Amino acid sequence: MPDAQLPPASGLVSAGPGAAAGLLDRLAELVTDLQDWHGALYQLGEAELGGFVATMVGLVSRAESLAAVATTEAVTRGVVASSTATDAGGWVGACITQANAAGMAGAPVTAEPAVFRRIGSVATGCADPRNRVVADALAAGVVSVSCARVALREVPKVLPVIPGADRDEVLSWYLALSHTGTRTLRDLSARIIGRFAPEVLVAQEEHQQACETLTWADLPNGLTRLTADLSAGHAAVIRHAIQALSAPRSDGNTADAAADPTPSAAPSAPGAVTERDTRTPSKRRADALTELAEVAARLLDGDRSHSSGTVGGSAKIVITLDHQTLIDQLTTAGHLPGIGRTINGDLLDAGTLRRLACDANVIPMVLGGESEALDVGRTRRLFTGGLRTAIIHRDRHCTFPGCDRPPDWCDAHHITPWWAGGQTTLSNAALLCARHHTIVHRDLLTATVTTTGVTWDLTPGLMPQRPGTGHAA
Repeated sequence: MPDAQLPPASGLVSAGPGAAAGLLDRLAELVTDLQDWHGALYQLGEAELGGFVATMVGLVSRAESLAAVATTEAVTRGVVASSTATDAGGWVGACITQANAAGMAGAPVTAEPAVFRRIGSVATGCADPRNRVVADALAAGVVSVSCARVALREVPKVLPVIPGADRDEVLSWYLALSHTGTRTLRDLSARIIGRFAPEVLVAQEEHQQACETLTWADLPNGLTRLTADLSAGHAAVIRHAIQALSAPRSDGNTADAAADPTPSAAPSAPGAVTERDTRTPSKRRADALTELAEVAARLLDGDRSHSSGTVGGSAKIVITLDHQTLIDQLTTAGHLPGIGRTINGDLLDAGTLRRLACDANVIPMVLGGESEALDVGRTRRLFTGGLRTAIIHRDRHCTFPGCDRPPDWCDAHHITPWWAGGQTTLSNAALLCARHHTIVHRDLLTATVTTTGVTWDLTPGLMPQRPGTGHAA
C-alpha cells in the first residue's frame, strides 16, 4: 500500500501568514507514520499496546474535533455557502470525495455519512456567535464532537423553562459533564425540565404515545422485521423486560436459563469453570422478546378477563422524589416537579411515574423508606427483592473499572464471600457482569464499599477465603 499523502505545503494558497504550511507538512508525516504502524504492533509489550490504543482513540476524538473546527471556519468564511453542497455535512462528504478522486491518500478515506452529518451540524452550530463557548471548547479539545452536538441540541430546549437563564452558563453545564457521555447530557435535560416545567414532559409523553407505531415486514430471506416507534415511558418498560431476559448465560444453556431467570448467586467456590454464552447480543434480545410473547400468550389463554389483551406491568421504578412529593404526586391532580428512574437508567417524568405506579413496583427506599428491610443478614444467601434494588440504585451498572454493563446483566456479588462469613447486606454487595464476576473470583479481588459506590482493589489474592481471614493465603 503506498504511503498516505497530503497536499504539500508549497502548493498551498495561504489565506494569511503563519504556521499553517509547516503544520501541514508535519501532518503529512504523521499520516505516513500511521501507515507503518500495523507492521510494528507485534513489537509492543502489553502495557505499551494498551497505551497505543488509548493514544489512537484520543487521536480520533481530537481529529474529529479539529475537523469540526475547520468546517466551522469554512461556514464562517462562506465556503460552504458558495459550494454546491446542501449543507455543512454535505460539504464534508464532498471534501472526502474530492480528496479520494485526486489521490491525496494512498488508501481511500472512508467515513460513514453519520460522521459527515455530525461534524456538519456541530460546525453550523459553532458558527453562531451565541455558541462561542462550545466552539472554544472544541478548539481546546476538551469536548468531543458528539457531546458538543448534544449540548447544542439540548440547550435550546431547556432555556425557555429556566427563569433568568444565561445561555453561556447553561451551555457550560453541559460541557462540564461531557466526559460522562451523551446519555448523561440528555438526562440532564430531562431533569431540568422535570424540575422547572414538568407539564412539558407530560405533554411530550402523551404526544409520543399518540404517535406510536408497530409494523412488521417479510424479508426476502424468510425472516420478519419488526419496527416499533414507542414513547419514552413505554420504551422503558419494553427495554427493561427484554434486558432482564437477555443477559448472557454463563452455562450457555438458554432453555434452562429461560426456565429460571433468577439472577445467579456468587460461584460456590473460586476457580469455577463455566461455558460462555455464544449468542450475539441481538440474538439474546430476540430470544427474550420471543419468550416474553410466549409467556404473555399463556397468561392470556389462561385468563380471559384480559379482554383488551393487557398483561400487568412489571417495570421497577426507583424514585428520586422526596417522600412527601411522591405522596402528593400519586394522590393529587396537576403537574408536580420530579423525575423517576427505572433500574436501567431511563428517566421518566412524574406524570408517567403516576401511571406506572398503578401496576409497577415503586421503591421509595432511595430516601430511607421503611417499607422493605434492606439488611437480611445471614438468613438468606441471594440478593433479592428490595436489597437487590438498593444495590442497583447505588451501583447503576457493573462496578468493575471501565465496565458499564446494565444491571439486568449483572450478578450481585458478595465482597466478602458467603463461604468466608460474608453477609447478604448492602455494604457487602457489588454489581458485576458475568465476565468481571468471573475475573474477580479468578484473581481473588476485593473492594471497598461506601454508601455512594464501590472501589475495586485490583491487587490479586486479597479476597477473604475463610471466616476471620483478611485475604487469601
